[in-house]
Amino acid sequence: MSNTNPRVPTRRVLASLLLAAVAVAVLAGSALAANIVSNASFEKDGDGDGIPNGWSTNALSAADKRVCNQSYAGSCSFKMVWPGAEKRIWQTNFIGGGAGDAYTWTIWVKTKDVVLGGGTATLFLEIHQFDGGGDLETLDIAAGTAGWQKYTLELTSTEVYDFVKVRVDFFPDSGKAWFDKVKLVGP
Repeated sequence: MSNTNPRVPTRRVLASLLLAAVAVAVLAGSALAANIVSNASFEKDGDGDGIPNGWSTNALSAADKRVCNQSYAGSCSFKMVWPGAEKRIWQTNFIGGGAGDAYTWTIWVKTKDVVLGGGTATLFLEIHQFDGGGDLETLDIAAGTAGWQKYTLELTSTEVYDFVKVRVDFFPDSGKAWFDKVKLVGP
C-alpha cells in the first residue's frame, strides 16, 4: 500500500502550474501593453469644441473635428476634410528615456476620395532628443477610398530623449479621412 494521497498534488505538478501561469501572464502583459496616448479613441471632448481632450491641432476648418457617427472603436473618431491649409492633430507625451527604447504606434484610418497629387497625408512618430535632434518615422496614408485600415510605425531611440510625439498631417488635393484607436506602446 502506498503512502501518497492521490488528492494532494506533487511538487512537480505545482511547479508546472506555476510555470504555466507565469507564461500566460507574460503573454497577456505584452498583448495588453499600456497605451501611452490619452483619449486614444477621441471619445472625450469636455468643452464641446470638436477638439478631443488631450490633443493639439493646427490649421483646422470647422469640418475638421471629433465626430460620433463614424468609428472603428468606441463611438467617436476624428475627421479631417479637404480643403484648407496643412492640417495637423498631435499628442505629445513627456516621457523621457534613453538609447534603445523602442516604440510602436498604431492608428486606424478610414478614407474617402483622397487624392494626394501635390498634397500629403502622413503619419509621424517622433522621439525628441534633449539636444534638439530626434528620431523620426513617417508613413503615408494611402490615396483613394478604403474602410478602416490599421497603420503601424515602429521607432527606436538613438540617444537620451525627453518626449515622444504622434502626429497626423492631412493636406491632400481632395478627400476626407477619419482617425481612431490610436495606440502608442513603449518601454
